[in-house]
Amino acid sequence: MWYDDKVQEAARNLFEGAAPERKDDLTEFWTKYRPRFSILEDVSPEGRFVLDSGAFRDVRFNHRAMRAFWLGSFIAWEGYRAIAEGFVAGSFDLSRFCKMAECFERMLTEDDSSAVSLPDGIPDPGTYPDTSQYPQSRAASELATIATGWALLHEVCHLRHQQEGTGAALADPPERWREEELSCDKFATKFLLDKINEYAEAESVSGEQVRQKREMGIYFAMFTMTLISADRWDETNTHPAMERRIAEVMRQMGANGSRPADAIAHMAFVALWSVRPDAPGPFKRQ
Repeated sequence: MWYDDKVQEAARNLFEGAAPERKDDLTEFWTKYRPRFSILEDVSPEGRFVLDSGAFRDVRFNHRAMRAFWLGSFIAWEGYRAIAEGFVAGSFDLSRFCKMAECFERMLTEDDSSAVSLPDGIPDPGTYPDTSQYPQSRAASELATIATGWALLHEVCHLRHQQEGTGAALADPPERWREEELSCDKFATKFLLDKINEYAEAESVSGEQVRQKREMGIYFAMFTMTLISADRWDETNTHPAMERRIAEVMRQMGANGSRPADAIAHMAFVALWSVRPDAPGPFKRQ
């Protein structure tokens, strides 16, 4: 397990990269709750996929989890691209999407996730291709940063619940545990969206465009979580059903199916439904 200063700095930089306007809020949060981020081995007593929080200040993850949100976002983008271009061409080619999804599954199961080569055209996590040369890869990499930030913000919220005594206790019924999960989803979503206008004004950019980009990143987090939890989409004693989580996050975002982020997310999931018709997702027609 590693939790040196470089790990703490990397976590902080990720949050500030995903939502630069929340820098002061992050400083306040760090001072009050003192979160500590730790990297575990890809195979450890805690399991193969680690992304959790506990002991009032620890957020633990492994490289497998971080690579999953990176690759998952690229898969979502590929699904959107394939469906969007297919509508124009009159036929759909999902072969690359399927190969990327197969790579994702191998990455979740191999002892060393980094030994599974990323598909051609996908840079290493944290690498941002040149916009003028590789605009689609650059877009996917930026959305992956937002998606990963959302996932870690969710875990940070669990620490707040623990320290403030508002978290679920061992003796609480399952619904109480599920409510805490939804609360953490809400916290992460609102953290990324609530002060967008401040960023837009400071950078002289369109607040609506910033919002759509952030919402796409959140949708891609939902997409990645759907891939991670394949065949475990129903509710458990500790977590709501994936369908419910997606629906609640959409409600927080005010999704109505008419905005660019909604359409892009829907097309990404349409690609997934082509290979997994039983998967949950936004605006799914039964």
